[in-house]
Formats: sequence, structure tokens, C-alpha cells
Amino acid sequence: MRVVIVHDISQVFGGSERVLIALLRMYPHADIYVGFLSNVSRQLLGRYTDGVIIASPYNHAPFASSYPDIYKPFLLFWWRSLNVSHYDLVIASSHSYSSKSVRPPKNVPHVAYIHTPPRYLWGVYNESQWIHRWPFRWFLSPFLRWMRQVDTQSAKRPKVLIANSQVVKERIQKFYHRGSTVVYPPVHLPTRTLPRTPHYYLCVSRLVKQKGVDIAIEACNALHASLVIVGSGKEERALKRIAGPSVRFLGFVPDEQMARVYAGARAFLYLSREEDFGLSPVEAMAHGIPVIASSDGGAAETVVHGKTGLLIPTVNLLSVMRAMRELESLSFSPSTCRKQAAKFSESVFRKHMRAIISSVTRNSHG
Repeated sequence: MRVVIVHDISQVFGGSERVLIALLRMYPHADIYVGFLSNVSRQLLGRYTDGVIIASPYNHAPFASSYPDIYKPFLLFWWRSLNVSHYDLVIASSHSYSSKSVRPPKNVPHVAYIHTPPRYLWGVYNESQWIHRWPFRWFLSPFLRWMRQVDTQSAKRPKVLIANSQVVKERIQKFYHRGSTVVYPPVHLPTRTLPRTPHYYLCVSRLVKQKGVDIAIEACNALHASLVIVGSGKEERALKRIAGPSVRFLGFVPDEQMARVYAGARAFLYLSREEDFGLSPVEAMAHGIPVIASSDGGAAETVVHGKTGLLIPTVNLLSVMRAMRELESLSFSPSTCRKQAAKFSESVFRKHMRAIISSVTRNSHG
């Protein structure tokens, strides 16, 4: 079967890339079209497919690597102009850059895995909050209204929408007035775990405002607790400025070395705002580590309050400090954490995706 996967953007390795790699393991001969693609991502994806990997013509445009958001409207037209009529299956992996806008012929099965409807369009917390403030809101209002209309129209094209969580399923219903099927993203489950020697709190995250790493740092500063941060991003300098002596930044750490990092963690801090799903807390549980997380996003579907961690209704400095103190007085079973994480394995992801795709394919040719 000739398969093409259209994927929004791959400039850093994150949750959507894990979904993309899982899809490539299902379809190792698939071609890939990506809106924006870094050289590192091209090399990584090339390990999982012998198909072609094609980036949009905007990939090397001025400021594309630093400010790809400015090209979102142009990218919409590129997706719609792609000729995918010679494929037997089109899979879109879509969030902020709307790859679901691709237009295959009606007889070609088209499914879209929705990581989230574009946050900047629909008022969900995002890194482009400035566009909703005066005077930008007034100036951009007609343009954003047009973009929402286009996004809604695009969401009608796939035969099936797949949501990556119940949170996203609710957004799809609210914004697109369409039903969807939840298939949780695949989580990397370790084949073995190292003996635990817990002595620090751990954050594994892109270092952007949405992720709440600043609150984790402030809480650990106040409690004189050790904190290790894995990841990089545009907020790294600002975060280092507020970090106390008990905070360490490790930057990027390869998957094969993360077992050692997890082994030293007493708990995982995940304070992201309105998160779509959140792979990292599940990966932490896979290593037997309890999680402190916000309950306003996907973590409420993965972390079992009181059994595999603690959920915080409102994330602020005081609530995080309170949860950290409470966690110190409780006992969490590593095996219970691992069993919970196993519900989100790649084999479970593949099983559900194959069932949906088989159904769509049969109906398209029936």
C-alpha cells in the first residue's frame, strides 16, 4: 500500500515526533511531507523510512528556523496544493500548522491524528498569546477569523479525526463540531530500569513558557530542593537566571541515557498549562517515578491521583510547594506506576490505529 504521512513541523524532537516515528514503524515505506524540517529531524526520520522526505518550500525562507509561525497562512495553501492522488492512504499528523488541510481525492482514505486544534486560533494557552492582546487583537481579528473558518473547513476533509486525548476530543467537538476517536500517543517503555536512588526532582520538557518550568524552579528554590531539568528551548536563559544553586540543567539527553537520569528522581514535576496529552509524565511513571502534575490537561487521564502521583487543580507556587510536601509524606509503588504507564505503549497505539485505518480503508473501497 502506498502511504503518505503529512506532518506539521519537525524542528525539535517532541511528542508529535514520537507519534510520527510510531506511524513510520507501521508503514516503513511511507513518504513524508513536512511543513518545516530541521537537518537533525531529517536524519532521524530517515532511519525509519525508505520513502522520500520532502519539506515545504518555506523551510529555508528567511527566519523560518527561528520564527516559523509567520509562515502558517502560506503553509495552508501548500498543504492544499499537494498532489497526493497517487497514494492509497493519507495520514495527517496535525496541530498548529494544519497538515490536515491536505486534499486527497474522495476515494483515497484520509485520516488525521489531531494533537490539538491550533491553540493560537482557538484561545487555548499557547506561546503566541500576544496576538490576542491590544492592539494586535484589533488589527489581526479579521485575519484570525478567516483562519478559523479555513481551519474548520480543513477539519471536515479527513474521513476520521483521531484525538490524542479526551481533552483534545472535547476541543474537536467544541471547535469543529465533529466527533473523533481517542488514540493515546505511544510512550517509550524501557526494557529495563535501573535501581532507584532518589534524591532530586525532575523536569523533562521543552523550555517554553507553557510548560511551567519556571514554577518548578521557584518551588525548588523556596524548599531548597534539588531539581534536574532535561531539555532546551527559547526560555532557557531566563530560567537559568532565576535558578538557585540546587537546580541543574542537563540540556538534551539521548533516550538511551535517560534511564540513569530517571533513576535519581524522587518525583517528576509536570506543570504544563492546558496540555493536550503529555508524554513525559507517562515516561516517568514507566520508570517507577510518581508525578506531580496539573489536572487541567491530559495528565488527568494518565496520572492516578494518590496512586501514581498527585494532581493539582490550580498550578501556582504555593500549590506546587504544598504538593511537594505532601508527596514526601506518602509512599508510591514503582510497580503501580509502571503498570499505569504500560496502558500507553506503542503496541496499544498500533492496535488502535490499525483498526481505525482498516475500517476507513474498507469503507472507502466498499
